[in-house]
Amino acid sequence: MLLKEHRFRFVAGTETLLFRIEELVKGPTTWPHRFKLTLPASFHSEAKTFYGQSCYEVAEKAANFIDRKATDSGTDRSAHSSPGPGAFPRLALQIEQPESD
Repeated sequence: MLLKEHRFRFVAGTETLLFRIEELVKGPTTWPHRFKLTLPASFHSEAKTFYGQSCYEVAEKAANFIDRKATDSGTDRSAHSSPGPGAFPRLALQIEQPESD
């Protein structure tokens, strides 16, 4: 199995997370789509895996999941936000550039 890694930064409030998305380049797999991201278990949720047709789709799914979990857990971030109740500011997903040797 040959995998390629894509990295995205996700910023929500004061938190910055790094998403490491795997792309299946070659080999057999049981993945339903070519791209996969697994978020590790945390204090607030179990581990969660996202699949998609593109790395951007997978990153957005994970970002939306984290947004929803923050709101569901009772975290009040609306004080930092103007878009609407329960919403909080989120920067666009940022693509990490690969380091060159």
